[in-house]
Amino acid sequence: MKVKLTIKLLISMIIVYYITMTVYVVLNLVIYNSNITFGEKVFSVSFNISKFMEPYIEDLEKGNDFSLDDNNINKLTQNNIWIQVLDKENKEVYEVNKPENIPNSYLTAELIEFIQDPWGSSAPTTISTNNIAKGNENYTLLIGFPIDKIFRFKMTLTDESFKYHISIIIFSLILMTIVAYIFSRNLVKPMVSVVEDIDDLKNGIYINKKNKQGIFKEVSKNINNLSLILKENELQRKEADKAKEEWIANISHDLKTPLSSIKGYAELLKGDQYEINIEEAKRYGTAILDNSNYIQELVNDLSLVYKLKNKVLPIKFKEENLINLLQESIIDLLNNSKYSNKEINFNYYDDNIILDCDKKYLKRAINNFIINSLEHNSKDTIVIVSVLKKENNINIIIEDNGYGIKEEDFKNIFTRYYRGVNTSSAYNGSGLGMAIAKEVIDCHDGVINIESEVGLGTKIIIVLKN
Repeated sequence: MKVKLTIKLLISMIIVYYITMTVYVVLNLVIYNSNITFGEKVFSVSFNISKFMEPYIEDLEKGNDFSLDDNNINKLTQNNIWIQVLDKENKEVYEVNKPENIPNSYLTAELIEFIQDPWGSSAPTTISTNNIAKGNENYTLLIGFPIDKIFRFKMTLTDESFKYHISIIIFSLILMTIVAYIFSRNLVKPMVSVVEDIDDLKNGIYINKKNKQGIFKEVSKNINNLSLILKENELQRKEADKAKEEWIANISHDLKTPLSSIKGYAELLKGDQYEINIEEAKRYGTAILDNSNYIQELVNDLSLVYKLKNKVLPIKFKEENLINLLQESIIDLLNNSKYSNKEINFNYYDDNIILDCDKKYLKRAINNFIINSLEHNSKDTIVIVSVLKKENNINIIIEDNGYGIKEEDFKNIFTRYYRGVNTSSAYNGSGLGMAIAKEVIDCHDGVINIESEVGLGTKIIIVLKN
């Protein structure tokens, strides 16, 4: 991969170079054959001395005397250009806008030097020459341009110097290719590393590597951060899958017991081989009803979890008296034969605390918290429910003096399908109670804080907006 990327990048750079040079040449050809300017009226990008001189030569060759029309003279004056016409003895016969330091006559050697070496004269000027035919006489036309606007240089090439320059060009191209290769390699190396890191992520390999330096520094840093996040998510997913599998196994086991009981009692009631009196029939019926209720509760929990997970729970907010709601919840639990011998205390200082909530589901959440304290502690555990009204919040506190929560259980207390191990009875919960309670509190924009210490008990603080 590294070699392929290097070659591709190298070829791309060479192609870009030649395309750039081609575009440059084409643009120059277009510009020099067009009348494109960048603010200059005379000395434009497409300025051509030969074309510039044509109208002046035509003017000067007309008639018997040398003269220019006013437009051409103004053009010379405005652009600091001058004209001088010399006869065959190199003496001036006509001039326009000629500076004072330009001589009126020249020796042939002086004239040649003046034309070829504009910087060497007393009046640095770029000179262009042309012949003028007037009558039977030939004249020399000198046009002087400002040297800051037009300048020329000459280069003489011998066969050896031509070979030398060609070799320099070839060497430059080779050097450029080598530099491009080195640059491509240095650019591709970290790029390949980044691509490999992305491939690792695609293949589920999450390794925190050393951050790259250079132009890919931020990319490398973000990939490492993403790798850590994906690794953590993968671990959480595996833990959730494991908990889910264990939960399915537990639920399957839990369902077998009540179903077996229901089936057994039903067969007894149906069969003719046993004589069953009214009392026994009632007892069997009660057992069937209890087991059926257990299965129904389990199904309801599963349905509620699905709705909570998919955000389709029909929460209906209404102003409710929180004290009455909590009293009903506690009374319902104590009226349950399973918890009739438990001690649940309720403390409050204001019997008219109004809360905007869904009574049904908030009551369900509170019940789940209280049941969790009752089921996972000893029989003599005391549960205290308190309500504190603050300026902006209402705190519902559920605390017990039980075993406390172990670190492993504490970490997974709101995890779906997780079951704690500190059960005080043959309690077969669904493993969804605490998760459901948290989801319900979340739907009420509430916050749950838990404090627990092994051997001392647990305190759950539910903070709801007032």
